[in-house]
Amino acid sequence: MARILIAEDEALVRNTLRRILELDGHEVVEAENGEVALALFREQHCDLVIADLFMPVMDGLELLNELSQKFPGTKLIAISGSVYERRPRFLEIAGRIQSVRTLAKPFTASDVTTMVNQTLAEESPEQPE
Repeated sequence: MARILIAEDEALVRNTLRRILELDGHEVVEAENGEVALALFREQHCDLVIADLFMPVMDGLELLNELSQKFPGTKLIAISGSVYERRPRFLEIAGRIQSVRTLAKPFTASDVTTMVNQTLAEESPEQPE
């Protein structure tokens, strides 16, 4: 299947995502913040990156923006539980970054596998030569 990088600072959420994805046949690489995720992505090819928007060191919004700009065509999913009405809608903002899909917490295993499989099945935009 696919190699998926999970960037999530909460170990419980990261482990849950890893188990869901491994049960679906994917290989998973884990990072506790955006900076570690970016370094791992540069070291090894990943087919998809799932990033929490709120993490220490480098947040998910910065990570997704960096990946979108430096690695066009990378498949990206933003996740967040911070979707309060009085706060900026960070998932909506992340969804404006080219190629970023969004998934709000809490989510089910079915939500995750559906989103991941749909994202992986999408055609990547043509890479500039």
